[in-house]
Amino acid sequence: MPTFDLLLKNGTLIDPAAGRHELADVAITAGRVREILPPGSEAVANETVDCSGLLVVPGLIDFHVHVYPHISHFGVDPDATCLARGVTTVLDFGTAGGLTWDGFRQFVINRSQTRIFGLVHIAAQGMISTPPGPSPAFGELHDLDWCDVDCAAAAVDRHRDCAVGIKIRCTDNLARGGKNEAAGLSLARKAADVAGVPLVIHSPNSTLTTAQVLEALGPGDVLTHCFHGKRCGLVDDNLRLLPEARDALQRGVLLDLGHGSGSISFPVAHALMEQGVVPHFLSSDIHTYNVHGPVFDLLATLDKFLHLGLSIDDVIRGATAEPARFLGRSEQLGTLQPGTHADVTVLSIEDGEFPLVDSDGAVETGRQRFKLHHVFKDGVRCGTLPRPVAIGAPT
Repeated sequence: MPTFDLLLKNGTLIDPAAGRHELADVAITAGRVREILPPGSEAVANETVDCSGLLVVPGLIDFHVHVYPHISHFGVDPDATCLARGVTTVLDFGTAGGLTWDGFRQFVINRSQTRIFGLVHIAAQGMISTPPGPSPAFGELHDLDWCDVDCAAAAVDRHRDCAVGIKIRCTDNLARGGKNEAAGLSLARKAADVAGVPLVIHSPNSTLTTAQVLEALGPGDVLTHCFHGKRCGLVDDNLRLLPEARDALQRGVLLDLGHGSGSISFPVAHALMEQGVVPHFLSSDIHTYNVHGPVFDLLATLDKFLHLGLSIDDVIRGATAEPARFLGRSEQLGTLQPGTHADVTVLSIEDGEFPLVDSDGAVETGRQRFKLHHVFKDGVRCGTLPRPVAIGAPT
């Protein structure tokens, strides 16, 4: 009988990518899942962790984060805010542009324990716009000369192993009151086509119509912040899904939640889910301005989807299998099938009454929430941290 490096015993394995929800033991050696064994197996391991009563799931993937600290005022440390809270892999959402991506690779991706992929912002400087304060906002689309198609595409080419898409923020105050949004979007579409990668659009409070934004997206492209109640959203005044949004979903456009400081409205979320619209990716959009509320971390975001009625399996799917598919890493990440990276998050479900706050400050009471017990990346135990406490009122 082989001796494994690590054995996670007697847990409930939830692996949506493999269609598994069952009691099982997970055996790990040399950073890879080696076997899924019947519960209570007699396997021998150098370290055994009893997971009785716990959920053993693939290492969580946060599809939308900002982890370029000290360069972008949005950036947070990935290991403290993600890995230490159960997230083994993240996708940075265009915090770096073509001129700053080499630094992002050198000083963040290569030096972090968290596994990091990223989008390239169409604005070459990335998201280093004016921080909130008394000074006038100066967004990355203020001057279209920064939107260099060749620069963005070249950054993707230099970093093909981890640069997986082109990002643009279409929002009025980031683009000279909206004047540069249409032209910027056209350039972002061109850069994505030149680089051969998906286009990802942020659109809350855009001066463009929802139809204009969605027309720029094709199968496999992504609209982020899909559950907000602001201008240029997916619903009409009666919270009904717009026809152009339904058409986009039918042709394969993907939806990312991107909770953030302003992008999940409980009324919109309830209405869209009642109409059968569920984000493909359940992501936090964690950054400097929401880590102490209303986001806190990815698990706090997933709590809200337990409350909104998704099954545990579907919640886990939106933070494992679906983002792994977008990243083109379904055979290595987002699953615990034998041979894959031994990225594992061990959770439990707590029952009680838990206040859940949306991005508009509305509060609803959840009856269940996730609790983190263990996290392993490539079979190595990582330290965990509690969720940060709320500071100030949610915005």
